[in-house]
Amino acid sequence: MFIKDLILTNFRNYEKEKLQFAPGICIVQGANGQGKSNLLEAIYCLCFGRSFKNYKDSDLVKWERPFYFIQGTVVLQKHPYKMEVGFETGKRRKVVKVNGKVDKKFSLEGNFPVVFFVPEDLEMIRRGPEERRRFIDREICQISALYRDYLIRYNRIIAQKNKILKENIQKKELREMLHVWNRQIVHFGSRIIKIRNEMISIWSSLASRNYACLFQESQLLSISYENCLGIKEITTDIEEIEKTFQNEIKKTEEEEMRRGYSLLGPHREDLLFLLDGREARRFASHGQQRSAIISLKAAQIQFFNDKKEKPLFILDDLFSELDEFRMEQCFSLFKGAEQVFITITRKDNYLEPFLEKFSDFSFFHVSEGKVMELKENGKSRTFC
Repeated sequence: MFIKDLILTNFRNYEKEKLQFAPGICIVQGANGQGKSNLLEAIYCLCFGRSFKNYKDSDLVKWERPFYFIQGTVVLQKHPYKMEVGFETGKRRKVVKVNGKVDKKFSLEGNFPVVFFVPEDLEMIRRGPEERRRFIDREICQISALYRDYLIRYNRIIAQKNKILKENIQKKELREMLHVWNRQIVHFGSRIIKIRNEMISIWSSLASRNYACLFQESQLLSISYENCLGIKEITTDIEEIEKTFQNEIKKTEEEEMRRGYSLLGPHREDLLFLLDGREARRFASHGQQRSAIISLKAAQIQFFNDKKEKPLFILDDLFSELDEFRMEQCFSLFKGAEQVFITITRKDNYLEPFLEKFSDFSFFHVSEGKVMELKENGKSRTFC
């Protein structure tokens, strides 16, 4: 998969930009605040119809402009798809089109193999469970449109249930209402648990191998899915998961009514990184933790490669956070991607030995929402 072209209108700090890309490595350079990350965000929006940062669409519109509009061509399995994503501020209307046709459910979601890597991901092990859940959901949503549908429905039900729990309702009536909400929570939550368990199991196996191969570490890396049901081995039988979930959620009813919020479900789960069975958050060095995350990202690339579709790899200002050794391991992952976008603040010498290993790369300079491609012969071309 790769991005062939991109047109931005009133997106973030871009007024009107027209860009063309080729497979290989695309280096995007510029000082902080010039629009590098905004460009990568636009690429993500083109592929998934939304920002990876969970921003509202109104936040993506250039200041004092009535709308934003993104157009581009995504080549997937050698077939070009004309993608359009737009939002009108006044009408609060969003439109997504694929090949000129309105696509309300964005049917291609789940087919775009994109691995997104931001500096915050390197700190995922140190941060709280909410950050790790957000990572799980972000990554699985782009693999499975069905998972995203389950998640949207589940989160909506949890919000409604919590609202009821906070209201002053008689205990008998409240218990009856909870039974209704809990049936839906069990239905959608069980399916979320099943998909999470399947994906994390695959990632863990690949990441463990990567940790040993990429970093020659003697410890065994494993990634454990801390499911809300407290089950070590989750069955693949959805009816069994639902049965266990139903039994467990019944036990929490009294405590939920007392506390005023929901206590059990996928919204309370976590991802645990272990080195030789010990929690990496507590016992691993900062470098080991970062190596574990890079190994996980490599696992995502390998997952897509197993599907016979090379992914798009996006790295936003990552190299400022890595030492030279881990930087080199990141570069070794690029061979498994069809196209790579990298943002940097300046063209430092450390890039040269890495880029010499690749024949296909292009260089773009970003300044105040304008993008200029620098050609190898010293000439440049501005897209506007």
